[in-house]
Amino acid sequence: MEANQKQLASQQAYLHLFFESANDSIAVFDLQQRVITVNPAFETLYGWTKEECIGKTIATVPTERQQEAKERHEALLKGKSFPGLEVIDQRKDGSYFNALITLSPIFNDDGQVMATSVISRDISYLKENERLTVQSEKLKIAGELAAGMAHEIRNPMTVISGFTQMMVKDTQSPYHAYATIINDEINRIDLIIEEFLILSKPHLMIKEPFALEAIVEEVCALMQESFLQQHVQSHITYEPNCPKIIGNKNQLKQVFVNIIKNAMEAMEQQVHKQLNITIKETAKREIAVIIEDNGEGISPDILAHIYEPFFTTKVSGTGLGMIISNKIMREHHGYITIDTTVNKGTTITLTFPIL
Repeated sequence: MEANQKQLASQQAYLHLFFESANDSIAVFDLQQRVITVNPAFETLYGWTKEECIGKTIATVPTERQQEAKERHEALLKGKSFPGLEVIDQRKDGSYFNALITLSPIFNDDGQVMATSVISRDISYLKENERLTVQSEKLKIAGELAAGMAHEIRNPMTVISGFTQMMVKDTQSPYHAYATIINDEINRIDLIIEEFLILSKPHLMIKEPFALEAIVEEVCALMQESFLQQHVQSHITYEPNCPKIIGNKNQLKQVFVNIIKNAMEAMEQQVHKQLNITIKETAKREIAVIIEDNGEGISPDILAHIYEPFFTTKVSGTGLGMIISNKIMREHHGYITIDTTVNKGTTITLTFPIL
């Protein structure tokens, strides 16, 4: 009897050690979905402490997925298990994350369900890797298409463009308006081909040290006429003696032009259009260019696809501008962050390593 008791105590000790040291989150619930106990990994993943949880129901499932969770709970009470289920779960702070969970009923000696358990693992990084892999494949396909087709398309387009330009010059022609439209569309096709070529081959990176504020001011000067036509109030602020970066000026001009044009388009419906650009050194010894507009903002569903090739909400857009901007930023060892609120505006921050 004493040996059996020692063995049982040893088994319980091992089970407790496993529960407390497991890397995966483990939570046990009663039949009313009140928390019986949780392990430290649960506290880390979901943000609730054990003291906050025990005896209470907690919101680990987003509101829009409550019905699915309710159906699973009803099935659990009937003895069904759910191994390896991919779901969206919710932390204490309200943030969502991708989770791989296993739901299991816990039976008593009579074979009746007395509690349920949930083992969870954060797989957000796996989902992000999957998304990046898909995006990379799309870019690869775009590059292969561009490399194979660009020159073949350009040869006949050059001939067509030459004739349409001649027709455009003849303002007395009854077809002048049509020729103008054709010529504009040819120019748009040429722009798309140029963007394809940027994706299909690496840039010739001629690096040199320079101050970002000089490039930003030059871009804004080039776009001043557009600012005036669209009644955009622009303002540039930068700290004196900002550190320099090393990179390619022309490539970064393309990034700034693209993002500023996007900001202007986002403000088209605003009466007062304000574009603020701030250049400053960060606490992490980086230099940031912050471009703020008071436009319509970007909805979450659009923001989720903003770096996908060919995704655009513009009638005349190619869906390649942000991809190319992101590619250029990565080649400069920088990155883009986007903070946006629908109907309030967008802040895009371009961050670079200091020379």
